[in-house]
Amino acid sequence: MKLSALAITFLAFVLISMTEGLIQPRCWCTKMATKEISDHRIVKMQTFQPGPRCKHLEIIATVKFRKEHTLCLNPKDAWVQKALKRRNLAQ
Repeated sequence: MKLSALAITFLAFVLISMTEGLIQPRCWCTKMATKEISDHRIVKMQTFQPGPRCKHLEIIATVKFRKEHTLCLNPKDAWVQKALKRRNLAQ
């Protein structure tokens, strides 16, 4: 009985250590939009400052084509900076 309890405890520790690396917070933006998006298609823009979740500034836009989509925008692009200024979101 003690051996089975030890085995279950060991297995629990192994599983916890394996999943610990998967729960780390990450950036939402992994790919950036490559082309300029027309301003009338942008429904909403959100900026997320660097912090414990992600060390990069992230700009996420809700864009309406046929349906609404969310896209990550490169904060260094000139057209993104202009769009942020028009929406009073520029830093």
